[in-house]
Amino acid sequence: MTRLILFAPLLFLAACATLSESECRAGDWYAIGKKDGANGRQSSFLQQHAKACADYGIRPDQTAWEEGRRDGLPLYCTRRRAFEEGRRGKHLSPVCPSSQLAELTRANERGLRVNRIEQDIREIENDIRQINSELASLPADDPSRSSLISERSFLRLDLLTLRAERARMI
Repeated sequence: MTRLILFAPLLFLAACATLSESECRAGDWYAIGKKDGANGRQSSFLQQHAKACADYGIRPDQTAWEEGRRDGLPLYCTRRRAFEEGRRGKHLSPVCPSSQLAELTRANERGLRVNRIEQDIREIENDIRQINSELASLPADDPSRSSLISERSFLRLDLLTLRAERARMI
């Protein structure tokens, strides 16, 4: 147990590293930059790679990384990706050209709305499960059953409405 406590900070720091030792040593900075661009990373993200690789005495090739990132950004700056980022509950990273920003922001906001709808759906499904569990534990002649059944019916109606709204948005 003592060893775990001593090594926990090291494990935490290793988990925070943006690149592994082998990635730093391979040094394919164009490919790393392209991946970062495709993931919407800002140009300042290179500093995190520099910190990760400094432990191994390796410095990033900034020019190759920036070129790769520039080539990767078009993969990130799409309506589909903006929507999917929103659907995962993430706002669009501010890396896309201003000429696309309005369109991508709309797609991201639509994804964020879908994310909220999906959260509401999960909450209602959980509420329905809880009601079903309560109903299963109550005797058939218990007077509180009718209010639970009524509440479940309203929740099912809300659930149908939310699912229909989500289907329209996807």
